[in-house]
Amino acid sequence: MEFIAIEDLIKRDGLRLVLVAGTPSPWGQAAKAMMEYKGLDFACGAQMPGGDNVALVAWAGINSGPVVAWNDEPPLNRWDDILFLLERLAPNKRLLPEKRADRARALGLAYEMCGPLGLGWNRRLSLFRPAMESGQPPAPVLSMARKYNYNESDVALADRRQVETLQLLHAELEAQRARGCAYFVGDTLTAVDFYWAAFSTIYLLPPPEDVPVAEGFRAMFELLAPEVKAALTPLLMEHRERVLRAHFKLPMEM
Repeated sequence: MEFIAIEDLIKRDGLRLVLVAGTPSPWGQAAKAMMEYKGLDFACGAQMPGGDNVALVAWAGINSGPVVAWNDEPPLNRWDDILFLLERLAPNKRLLPEKRADRARALGLAYEMCGPLGLGWNRRLSLFRPAMESGQPPAPVLSMARKYNYNESDVALADRRQVETLQLLHAELEAQRARGCAYFVGDTLTAVDFYWAAFSTIYLLPPPEDVPVAEGFRAMFELLAPEVKAALTPLLMEHRERVLRAHFKLPMEM
């Protein structure tokens, strides 16, 4: 996949995606995989972590990824806005259930992974913690920690919150398996399955041939509290592998 300069991406029509460069940011990788699953054509640009990304900020009003834009509509950066856009553009391969109770369950589980103080948010706090507590955090880490409101009260709760969310996801998947269903919600693949496959990569990275990140990043992602690691059950990881290999383009493009 070709990464296009942001200035050129802005000028294009159609569907456009901005990914975080060099790291498997789960919000963006899930969006990309869902676009590909739905058969949507899109152009892609890169947000450089720690960079000023002046053109991106001027266009989207935010210095992070993912950003998704459709034609002349305003650029989107919230996970749910992006999901709703993809559902609108390709309703024939829906990723939110039509049944209202299942739809509510899918959106609730997705929020627990993607939303503020959700799984990804708390994992990010845990990843920042060693550098921040060293007293001399690298400038990029300090910048990101400030950007995402790193604070002692949330950091102290981050591991427990991750465990609780992982236990919830395990219980949902276990109940579904008991009913003879292979996915998190209902009888078919939904956005929840994509989000879990993407977010699980920032806990246990797939091998380098599938997720080719720099060795420094790989070592950082391997830092897991014992209780968090224990909550990454075989059932959850088996489901990750199945969805990742069936519905994500590997190696991941970052």
